[in-house]
Amino acid sequence: MTEECGEVARVMNHLYGDKKIKNSEELKDLGDELADLLFSIVCIANDSKISLEEAWVRKVEKIYGRDNERFKRKM
Repeated sequence: MTEECGEVARVMNHLYGDKKIKNSEELKDLGDELADLLFSIVCIANDSKISLEEAWVRKVEKIYGRDNERFKRKM
């Protein structure tokens, strides 16, 4: 997972950061790199018997509960 995260970071740096791609390099697809990272996360969750769906619901409820009134809505 660490390696996949590093590859995502590298593409992000090439696309949006100060570290521009070298002439000898080929720009990797950010979507592909994110999918690789997501696959690694799913494998870790499955091996650890963690329901990512349940964890996601808890996270979203926490964020909405905490941040619901933090920012004014733009009309």
